[in-house]
This record gives sequence, C-alpha cells and structure tokens, in this order.
Amino acid sequence: MREEAPTRRSFLLGKGSEYSPSIRPPGTTPATFRSCTGCGLCVERCPTGVIKLGDGRPLLDFTTAECTFCGECRLACPEPVFLPEGALRFDHFASITDACLAKRNVACQSCGESCPENAIRFKPRLGGPFLPDLDEHACIGCGACVGVCPVSAITVKSRQLEAADA
Repeated sequence: MREEAPTRRSFLLGKGSEYSPSIRPPGTTPATFRSCTGCGLCVERCPTGVIKLGDGRPLLDFTTAECTFCGECRLACPEPVFLPEGALRFDHFASITDACLAKRNVACQSCGESCPENAIRFKPRLGGPFLPDLDEHACIGCGACVGVCPVSAITVKSRQLEAADA
C-alpha cells in the first residue's frame, strides 16, 4: 500500500500523518507493565515530557519529545514495572516512509540532525537532495527524529516483527 503525502494545506498547518503506536516506557516488558497502577508518577518525573497517560497507563508520545533513557521514570515508580537495570534502547526502531520530503525531491535533513546516535545519515544522489539512510541496528528507538519531521514521515517498527518477517 502506497502512503500518501500530506497535502500542502495540511503540511502548512502542521498536520501530517497521525502517529499513534502505543509504546511503553523504556525498561518495561509486557509482563512487568501489567503491574502498572497508572499513578502517573513517571509522567510527572519525566524531564522531556515524552511520557503521557493514555487509557490510564503511561505511554510515550514521540511527536512531542524524545526519550533520553535517563531512568527517572524507573526511579519514580513505586511498583515493580521496570526492570532493575533499566534500558538503553527500545524494542523498536525508526522507519522513514515515502512521505519523506527528501524522497520527494525537497531538501530536508531534520531527522538526521536530531538523531543522537547518528543512525540516520544522508547519501548524495544526482539531480536531487541527499536521501536518508537509516541504520536500524544503530537506532535506539528514542523518537528524537519523529517529532522533528515536518511531514510526519517517520514511524516506528517493532524489532520482533521485523525479525519474524525475515
């Protein structure tokens, strides 16, 4: 299925494709996340504000901020929701869709400039702007690239689902 680029009007109004996957805070598993009471202490403690309460549970919204893996959410949580060692990457990675401006011959490198791991680099091409090249293994899934994309062309993909498809 081909992904449609946003209209000029929606782009200028800041409305790209919607971002909605449910992403748990770092250092949690589906099993440990069941212990979450939805108290919201992790939301209050998150220095970037990436953690929001959704359906009574903390979820990450990369359209507003990135996760720095600081561990404040883990320290604030009174329940056994987080693994003791925390996490330094997510079980997902960024994915750049065909709505990307550079893929549509418009120069843009916002995602690469925001990536703390340099997982997004740009390759030159003749007759057009440099194209993004994402190293899925270097991507830690922090979401820094998601919110800065002016056309919401970056989504996240599960590492487990990608491995199962391979």
